[in-house]
Amino acid sequence: MMQLLIFVFRYNEVDPLLPTGRRQNNGPGCCFFTVLGAMLIFGVFAIVLFSFMPLNEIAWTNIESHSCTTYATKEYVAELNASRWNHHRMEICMATPVFIHGRPHWPSRCEDRSGTVIGHFAINHDEPDCVTYWSGYKDMGCSARGSKKRHIKQRLENLPFLADYKEFCATTPAQFLNRKFSGADSCVDEIWGVYGQWFIDDPNC
Repeated sequence: MMQLLIFVFRYNEVDPLLPTGRRQNNGPGCCFFTVLGAMLIFGVFAIVLFSFMPLNEIAWTNIESHSCTTYATKEYVAELNASRWNHHRMEICMATPVFIHGRPHWPSRCEDRSGTVIGHFAINHDEPDCVTYWSGYKDMGCSARGSKKRHIKQRLENLPFLADYKEFCATTPAQFLNRKFSGADSCVDEIWGVYGQWFIDDPNC
């Protein structure tokens, strides 16, 4: 009887902890599906988190100044930290101001660059590099006999490098003969510089 009990006890010691059909599988397939499941859970969590980011946490980053575009105006660009999964990110872009030179500015346009929202801003104050002006006033006389027009010519100064001279010529204000002008009537690019031209009404011509 004692020998039988010892045999049963020893048999139980070597019994498998799990039945053969339920043994754990530690092969590479098990690890792959575990990692894949974790990645899917993290991805869903990230989408939910960033899609519902509060508006007061949305801000402009990487603000950069670009070239002068017109008289006294420079273009700035910035990135909006809105989630690429937020379907309203373009509307948020247009409604979110950026502070430049201490003032709020709203985008003139927004674009989507591979999921990154880029805002474009036209800053028309405190940009001295973009402020052109006229010098060397010249009265060229009547444009033609009987034209009733007097020809005035001035040189455009402080023109930014590689800027569109026609744009600056047309938008740089001028004042002469007790009159104010928003820009020149026409512009010519000569060897000595860019010159604006005005054709003023004159009954003596």
